[in-house]
Amino acid sequence: MSNELLVVFYILLTLAFAYLWFYPKVVGERVKMMAWMDVVVTGIPVAISALLFWESDPTFRLLIFDLNWFFFTVLAMFAIELPIFLLYLRARGLNEKYWAMFRIAPKGSPDAGWASASVESVEKQLNDTRWDGLRTNNGRKFLLIVSNLLILFGTGFLLLVGDDPRTLYGIIHILLIFVFWFLLRHSVRLVPEAPEEALDEMLLKTRNRSYVIAYRWLTTVVSLGVIALMIFAIIYDSSPGSDGFNYQLNLTWPQVQAVFWFYFAYMLMLPSMAMISLELKRDRSAGKR
Repeated sequence: MSNELLVVFYILLTLAFAYLWFYPKVVGERVKMMAWMDVVVTGIPVAISALLFWESDPTFRLLIFDLNWFFFTVLAMFAIELPIFLLYLRARGLNEKYWAMFRIAPKGSPDAGWASASVESVEKQLNDTRWDGLRTNNGRKFLLIVSNLLILFGTGFLLLVGDDPRTLYGIIHILLIFVFWFLLRHSVRLVPEAPEEALDEMLLKTRNRSYVIAYRWLTTVVSLGVIALMIFAIIYDSSPGSDGFNYQLNLTWPQVQAVFWFYFAYMLMLPSMAMISLELKRDRSAGKR
């Protein structure tokens, strides 16, 4: 039996166990539990493949592509399970209930597909006092300043060190980005991410204004990157040996990560940063009266 057929064989065995016994008998109609358990179900064939092929690392053929054991197992699992999964939801009458679990904004909402916080989570945050320490002026200033310093320091550090053991800081950098994203969004009670239905007129106006400001800041950051790229091209063109057409830009993996996480971090954080800046400006104006 070829390696590809062997992988398909134990994928089918895993899915037969999951959909013929485990999901209907153990999980039942608890769709949230089903979503989490699907991660475990997917992990079983991957774990078996790891035990069988980790050392030998053979090449697997998927249509016209050559893949290693990990990607072949994951893609084969997805291709085989997807129609079974959809058929199971329809047969058990769980289709609407399952997909509603992932629907952040209510069905028909003008923010459907854009809001990343549910009505329930926003309403909970508006009444939650556990994070009030982050909502003071000093707390908001701290988050605004430190989060920007974190992004700039981490990006500069990874760009400068190139590729040596110190680039392991990149893992810490990514972790800190998500920590401060979490703190920022709780500082502003998830309002920038909220669907329209969760906000009153004043909060909706503030949310929309924060997105205008965030868009302007993001435009500035992207513009600086594009200008830097153009400056590089001009300088490279004027250097000896350049043909004025081909460019060679040598980047290490940590440097690529630095650029990616710089833009990704600002895309995550700018709406919350913009709302904090609006709140600080509003508080300053109120204090002058």
